[in-house]
Amino acid sequence: MANPSNKNVTMKSEARRERKMATASVVASLMAVLSSSSSASAFAPSSSSLRTTTSAIDVSSTKLFHWANRFDVRFEEQSSDDESPLLQETAAKHKLQPISEEFTRRSILSIGVIGTTLSTLLSSSLPANADFAPGGTLLDRPVYVTYGNSEASPTRAPNNSNVLFAQDNYYKFGSAAQWIEAGSTEFPKTMPFVPSQQRYDALKKFNGRVQTSKDQIVKIGSVSSGADVPDSDDPAYQLRALGLLANSFLASENTGTTNELMLARWYINEMYLRIGDYRGALQKGDQKDAEACYGYLTKAMNSYLTLINRSISSKVGDQFSYL
Repeated sequence: MANPSNKNVTMKSEARRERKMATASVVASLMAVLSSSSSASAFAPSSSSLRTTTSAIDVSSTKLFHWANRFDVRFEEQSSDDESPLLQETAAKHKLQPISEEFTRRSILSIGVIGTTLSTLLSSSLPANADFAPGGTLLDRPVYVTYGNSEASPTRAPNNSNVLFAQDNYYKFGSAAQWIEAGSTEFPKTMPFVPSQQRYDALKKFNGRVQTSKDQIVKIGSVSSGADVPDSDDPAYQLRALGLLANSFLASENTGTTNELMLARWYINEMYLRIGDYRGALQKGDQKDAEACYGYLTKAMNSYLTLINRSISSKVGDQFSYL
């Protein structure tokens, strides 16, 4: 009969070997890339416009191992929750059968996430402050929750673990989104095509809940005590309904999850965070900070409504008013 302790030792040895192979896979893949692409997009500020002067580092094998380890840390933060969408989706796609939790992470690292990492291609150098977005994209700039918008909530967790919708603009681009002026069509430049019937049905279903959400935010704006502000996850705010409406307005079976949908989720997540920030400021008696937080809360709501209104034509229904 096999000794259980020997079996455990063998499994641990296999896990260590797989970890080394996973890291080597990342390094080999990064070294094989010969071209580059910018990390800037319409949904993330360009690194050159915001980044202070930094020194570049040579992409030697030692440095690439460093970035592979940086990615490993980011990935462990993301997959620390057993319900992580990234963990579940990748494991299901590749039908992984891990021998341990640690082995699971390294397997996904070598099989599933490497494709996301290589979406930002490397050339002959990496900025010294390059980092990974929570979703796994390697960017040629720093990644932090207020990058690109200093008015974004600073209480967002770096790994996006304390928001309603984990896969949002920050998750993908590692930056905060810009606000949208009420009624503006300047940003984003285009909107995804979604059948009008799908939008009509969604508006009919969620219109009342969106109005309830707006009314609740207006209501808390006149209170003077934090005790009068319900917690961010209180159903009175109907924030999940805002996400469901965005799902039907900004994505379809043909488009999948679009950048515009991730943008809408970022605004909803900012509302969620700013409600908590506002409540906390009132509890501390900091009226100035409370007013600032409430102002950012309304900016997030109006940005969301502007994005949604662009998909409401006369055939779909009436557009929402702003706060």
